[in-house]
Amino acid sequence: MIGLSFSQEGQVAMQDEISVFEDFLRKQRLKHSKPRRDIVDVFLASDGHLTAHELYHEVKERNTSIGFATVYRTLRLLAECGLARTMDYGDGTLRYEPNRFQHHHIICTACNRTIEFLSPELEALIHKVQQDHDFTPQQHAVRILSMCADCTQVTPRRSRHSTDLEAILSRDALQVAIANEQRGLHFYSRALEATHDEATREVFVRLVEEEKRHLAALQKEFEALHQAHPSLDDEPPMLYFDYDRLDEIFPQNQPNVVQTVQSFSPAEALYIAMAAERRSYEFFSDYADKVEYPRGRAIFKKFANEEQRHLTMIRHAYDALQDKA
Repeated sequence: MIGLSFSQEGQVAMQDEISVFEDFLRKQRLKHSKPRRDIVDVFLASDGHLTAHELYHEVKERNTSIGFATVYRTLRLLAECGLARTMDYGDGTLRYEPNRFQHHHIICTACNRTIEFLSPELEALIHKVQQDHDFTPQQHAVRILSMCADCTQVTPRRSRHSTDLEAILSRDALQVAIANEQRGLHFYSRALEATHDEATREVFVRLVEEEKRHLAALQKEFEALHQAHPSLDDEPPMLYFDYDRLDEIFPQNQPNVVQTVQSFSPAEALYIAMAAERRSYEFFSDYADKVEYPRGRAIFKKFANEEQRHLTMIRHAYDALQDKA
């Protein structure tokens, strides 16, 4: 894929956020001073979950003349213009993080260690509950108070410390896209083996070739992401999916696929493929609507478009067979 690198995308996003803050200050008739800019730069480059005092100490390393009151007021302004989100860990101290995409937190009540995660299924449930009770959806965040492994004296699980969150989210999105592409390739390869009708074989040959090409492109992007972020393998998932739903898109049992295709007419075999592509299109369209971070949405929208194209191709072949019959 051709485009900006992950670091370049991050720089562009940060510059856009600074522009939003500058516009907000102008509307409020406030000055965008150098101390304020230093505070904003440090905050937007941070991993978030900072108290005002923690941010103050980080900014002091860049600008020793900055006072705590300036840091506190700037954080309040960032929250007012929507660039910062506030969180309460239950200890009465507000923490701040850049407000870049909707996500949730697991917080250790003993040491305040925080794990971020996304779940489109959880987002859908929250949206449905609000609708059922006639509430207007606004910003929300789920906060799960728990105890981490270190604090319960159990062998600790891996935790995120250094890898860019956008890279972790992109890895998770690419993994589910690759998994679906592998399932599709397996299904169409087995269906091709069992198909003797020339018109149907031609459709399956094209689908196998496209699945191979898409899979190679995704794996190349996945490898490039790992090269840019070598510690990705050590990072736990952040974006969670309904893998049971993913498994239901394409039938995977090899004898079952072959027997099914052999037992049906060419039109019926194409109908099975059409149903699988429709499930795949709905899966990725659904996640494109639910996932809020840009790169993940782009991955899912691209896949939804590809599956829709496959669906159209199979439907044309199916309609042609129906017209002959």
